[in-house]
Amino acid sequence: MSRISMNLSGIERTLLNRLAEANAAATLSSLRMATGEMINSPRDDPSAFVYLSGQQSQLSRVQETMDNVTAAASMVGQAQSTADEIRTQLSAIRTELLKWESGTLTGSEQSNIDAAITEIENLVATEMDGKRLLDGSANFEISGRNSSQVTDVRVFSTGGATVTVSGSVTAAATRAELTFTGSGGNVDTDATFTLTGNTGSYEFTVTAAQTLDNLATAINDKSHETGVTASVEGDVLTFTSVEYGTDADVTIGVSDGTFIVAAGNTTSDAGTDVTATIDGQSYTGDGHQLSISDGVANYRLEFEPTFTGDFDTITVSGDALTFALSTDLARSTTLAIPGLHPAKLGGPSGSLSDLATGGSLAGLGDNASQAIRVVDEALADLTEVEGAIDGFYNASVTSASNFLADLEDDLEDAIDDVNLVDDTEEASRLVYYTGLASNSIAGLSILQNQRAGIVRLIQKIAGLA
Repeated sequence: MSRISMNLSGIERTLLNRLAEANAAATLSSLRMATGEMINSPRDDPSAFVYLSGQQSQLSRVQETMDNVTAAASMVGQAQSTADEIRTQLSAIRTELLKWESGTLTGSEQSNIDAAITEIENLVATEMDGKRLLDGSANFEISGRNSSQVTDVRVFSTGGATVTVSGSVTAAATRAELTFTGSGGNVDTDATFTLTGNTGSYEFTVTAAQTLDNLATAINDKSHETGVTASVEGDVLTFTSVEYGTDADVTIGVSDGTFIVAAGNTTSDAGTDVTATIDGQSYTGDGHQLSISDGVANYRLEFEPTFTGDFDTITVSGDALTFALSTDLARSTTLAIPGLHPAKLGGPSGSLSDLATGGSLAGLGDNASQAIRVVDEALADLTEVEGAIDGFYNASVTSASNFLADLEDDLEDAIDDVNLVDDTEEASRLVYYTGLASNSIAGLSILQNQRAGIVRLIQKIAGLA
């Protein structure tokens, strides 16, 4: 015998369960469409949630590092542009100096040179993203250097450690040197010879009775082309290379007449390189410079050319310009930029600041050729610094940017494969589950109507209606 009850029947329970499931599924689809993500909480898929958390954490580190790379690219790019502007000013100075050689002086050359040197000072002081990079602020800190012993220290890397340098110079570098002996302070025969140094050659024609002082002046006026200077003491004319070391040479080749230098009409000489003991190791340099790479630090010492003996201990510290270009927080990349002040640019011939009004090489008289050499040496200094900046940009910044961009794409693809919502598919699911919910509600409504009809029938039978 069946019985009418107010309790839920089995079919009602089933419909209510289906309604709850359909509503939950429809809500989940709506959430996924709103967020664009398949996994919005751990209960959606615990293992996938853990995987996604790891991938998203790595992606966040990559994106933070890319911000660092972008900042580095901006800063180093500005340093490149500013260094190019300094090169433009140096070229302008050289152009003014060459007017002396071409005989087109107007009297405004020195003021133009002064203006260019002032502009270099201004460029060096330029801030790039809030930092000065070309005034020495982006270099390592160097202390203990005695300028009468070591004229310059160029540090490329320290491995993050404080570096101490001590030792002694066992033999100073020398210049190449040839001598010619005249008579009574004059050249004694007619001749034509070519003088060659490490920067070029120039042909000179001399005549008997020409003074040695006159010839020395002619040689010095072309020293920027040959890299060779001349001096006179009594009847001896000495040819000397501007640079030091085995790469600095002086060669004289006689093409007409007689011009006897040392052992004959054609001869040459080369300088010698500095030798030193640094931290117990013996080294031979390049001219009066010595490059050291000991597996931790990489640096170059430039000794005062005539110095020998023990030099004062030098300490290198600081971080120079350091960037985090890797997702590994323990790794950093360093760029050291030495100061490019006019007083720092130059070489054996002098510094750029010597060319300014009041300096030892101001004016375009007898100093002009030496001044041109100074500019060429300054350009060589700048080229080395530009090479370091460009190399850092290309090898570190650009490569890091490319690597991180590829890694970001890979991570985003991996995350999308698991977590990206297909809007069309999810919309179809939403329609499907909404329909199921509607059907469940309709079924429950039918059951409710049936139950109400049975109650009314019983009431009629019982005479209650």
